Amino acid sequence: MKIPFEKVRQILTFTAVGLFNTVAYFALANALLFLGSGETIAAYTAYAALLPVSFMGHRRFTFLSEGRLDTEWIKFCVVQITNIVIIAVVTYLSGAGYFTGWLTFAIISVLIPVLNFITFQLWVFVEHGR
Repeated sequence: MKIPFEKVRQILTFTAVGLFNTVAYFALANALLFLGSGETIAAYTAYAALLPVSFMGHRRFTFLSEGRLDTEWIKFCVVQITNIVIIAVVTYLSGAGYFTGWLTFAIISVLIPVLNFITFQLWVFVEHGR
């Protein structure tokens, strides 16, 4: 089965935008810690600060969307809130002994990006252009 070039381009671009955001998150969160912020505040502040960057990167580069900006932004935020809930639940269940460390890491680091890619493609950025 041959994967179309556009799908490969989307996957590679999705990965690149994600890696950029991960590095930026790490740098920003650590800068906030250095400036005296608590860990939780630093984590959520960095996450919130990078939401528009992630949104625009995926909108413009990954999915080449020409949809309504406001509608896509709201849908994107719904996905991000869902991600935070999943992370909180998985972290809680891991702490309660239901998951091992590697499974927690896999769910957060692999499952969430895969679900995001699918959800972004099928629901958030549905009006592809160019």
